[in-house]
Parts: sequence; C-alpha cells; structure tokens
Amino acid sequence: MNSFPENPEIVPEAQPNLAAEVVAASPAELAAPRGPAWSGWDVLRILLMALVALFVTVLVLSAVVSGSTFRERLNHLNAQPELLMIGQMAAYLALLGYMYILVTKERRQPRFWEAIHWHWPASIWIYLFIGVLLQAVFLFVERFLPFPKQTPFEALLQRPYSLFLIAAFSVTLGPLMEELFFRGFLYPILKRRSGVAAAIVATALPFALMHAAQYGDSWASVLLIFVVGVVLATVREKTNSLAASFLVHAAYNGTIILIIFVATGGFRHLERISSQ
Repeated sequence: MNSFPENPEIVPEAQPNLAAEVVAASPAELAAPRGPAWSGWDVLRILLMALVALFVTVLVLSAVVSGSTFRERLNHLNAQPELLMIGQMAAYLALLGYMYILVTKERRQPRFWEAIHWHWPASIWIYLFIGVLLQAVFLFVERFLPFPKQTPFEALLQRPYSLFLIAAFSVTLGPLMEELFFRGFLYPILKRRSGVAAAIVATALPFALMHAAQYGDSWASVLLIFVVGVVLATVREKTNSLAASFLVHAAYNGTIILIIFVATGGFRHLERISSQ
C-alpha cells in the first residue's frame, strides 16, 4: 500500500506530453515561410545593372552602324528596330547571368530557380487561359478608352523581320525577365516590408510605367498594364510560383501576337494592321 499522497503537478505522464508539444512545434517552425536571400540593395543593384547593360548595348550597336557623328549613328540605329531588339535580348541574357551569380554565389543559394520560387504548376492550361482571357477582355475594353491612333509599338509592326523577333521575344525572354525582376526579386522584398496588398500595387505601378513609352504615354494604356501587373502579382502570391505568373504573362503577350499573325496572313500583309 502506498502511503504517499499523489501530487497532480508531478504526474509522470505529463512529461511525454510536453515533449510531444515541443516536437510538434519544430516542423511547423522549420516550415515557416522565410524571406528572400537577397536584400533591397541587391534589387537596386539588379536595376542598375540592367541600365548599364542596355546602355553598353546601345554603344556597341552604334559603333557598327554607319554615320559620321554619334547622333547620326543613333538615328540609323533607331531605323533598324531588329538590331535594337537583338541588342535588348543580349542585354537581358547578360542580366540573367548577373541574377544567377548574385543568388548562387553571393547569397549562397545553389538552387537558383528554387530560390526565386520557380515551381511549375500541376496544370499549366489554367494559367495560359487566364492570360488569353485577360488580353481578350482588354481588347474589348480598349474600344471605350482614348488611345493614341499611332504609337511607337505599332510602328514596329510594319516590318516582317521585326514582327518575328517581337513574337519570339514577347513569349520567352521578355516575360521571363520582367517576371524575374518584378515578381521574383522585387515582390518578396516589398511583401516582407509592407504586406501583400502594398507589394502588389508597388510592383504593378513601375511595371506599367516601364511600358508607357511603347504606347505613346497614354494613361489608358498605363492603366490597363497596371491591371495586368496586379493580376500577375496576385497569381504569384496565390500560387507561390513565379512560373505561374510567367505563363499568364506569356499567354497575354502571345494572344495579341497570334491575332496579328492570323490577321496579316502570317505577317505577309502588314498593311492590314494600319487599315484597321
């Protein structure tokens, strides 16, 4: 017979329960979302590197075109949009290499695509459909908004070689680099500091302003592209996947290219663009 009274505060069974709570908390803590490996200063460095790459590209291209003065060479260069497009592609590839080195070497994240949350969704078709639907809605809305009759972008659509380059660029390297910078590098930094809603707006606005010159600085164009930026950032946030926002972006761009391709008979009758 036990002559000692029980003390409920030191029941032996209480210890395993406490240990179980500690063990259960550890995986959740380990699985908690962590901030990006890079900083806001790193994002600024990427932006400066982009400007430097584009500037160097213009200098190199201006050296290979004819002209007695630098201004004449720039004028000749502007008259060759295909050459400018190739130069932009080269600058973007150099920038992609810089991004890779920054993440893998400087920030010691050996898996670059994993670090930027490039995860292919289980079904890509839904995101392609979102991009197509977004372009279709905007083509309808454009009928009711004031757009300039002639824009710098439309001027590029008068040369077959330019169209083929634009078609390839707009569904591959163009949306890839824009998603990498705005939704890959910039968005998580702003989200960590200001929250989801502010980060979505803060990435969509410069994204829209970057495209303003292409459409004659039209406020209506900037507004629509701002909405595109909001949709892309929302997809990035909801799916935690940069690949998903890339698919929407590429499908959005590809839809208008496909429409032009069909309307011009495979880019053979470009006069139909100006007549519409």
